[in-house]
Amino acid sequence: MMIEDKILWVARYVEEDMDEAEIAEFEAVLKGDVELQQNLKDYHNIHQSLKMQLANNDEFKTTLKDLNKQYFATEPKVVYFKPAIKWLSGIAAILVIGLFIWAPWNSNLYNTYADNSQMLVTERGEATLTDLDKAAALYNDKNYEAAKTSLQKLYHQQPANAMIAYYYGMSLVKTNEINEAREILNVLYNGESVFKYEAAYSIGLSYLKENNKISAKTWLQKIPAGTTKYEQAKELLGKI
Repeated sequence: MMIEDKILWVARYVEEDMDEAEIAEFEAVLKGDVELQQNLKDYHNIHQSLKMQLANNDEFKTTLKDLNKQYFATEPKVVYFKPAIKWLSGIAAILVIGLFIWAPWNSNLYNTYADNSQMLVTERGEATLTDLDKAAALYNDKNYEAAKTSLQKLYHQQPANAMIAYYYGMSLVKTNEINEAREILNVLYNGESVFKYEAAYSIGLSYLKENNKISAKTWLQKIPAGTTKYEQAKELLGKI
C-alpha cells in the first residue's frame, strides 16, 4: 500500500468514517505494520496540536482554510489525492496535509543517515560462490527481502558471527521488522565485536525511522568519541 493510501486510511479510522468490517481490517493490518502504526501516532499528535490551535486562534483558522483550498481544490497544485478523500473536511483535511508534508521530512532524515555500507566478503570465482557470498550480493544490490532470508539461515547456523548478525539485523531494519532487528543488534552492542557501535548507531536509526526521537538520541549518545559512527551520530544528534 502506498504511503498516501495509508495516511488516508488512518484519517478515515480516526475520524470514524469506517464500518465495522473496515475497522477490523485496519486493526488487523495495524498490528504488523510499523509504518501504519507511526502514521496513526503522528495523526493523533497533529490532531491534538491543531485542536488546541483552532480553539482560540482566528488567524490560524484562516491559514488552515487557505491550505485546504490549496491542497483540496479541483486541480491540486502540489499533491494528487484520490477521489476517496471527498469525505474529508475541516481539521481532518488539514491533518492529512500535515502528514503528507511532515512525514517525508522524517523519512529523508533517516535515509540521509542510514548505514548503506556494503557487506564485504572475500571475492571468489562465480563457480565457488558460497551462501555468504550470495547473501552479500543480494544485500549490496539492496534486495533486502531476499538478503534477509539468506542471512537468517546463516545467522541460525553461525549466531556468533558478528558480521552475519549485523547485516541480518540491518536487513530487518530495512524491511521494517524493527523489533526483531533490535533483538539482534542489541546482542551485538552488548558484546565486544567490531560491530558494537555500528549496532548502536543502527538501533538509533531504527528509532528515528519510527519518529521516536527520544530513543534515537539515547542510542546515538552511546557512541563514544573516536569510535566508528561517532561523527555521523554527532551530526545527526544536532538535527534531531
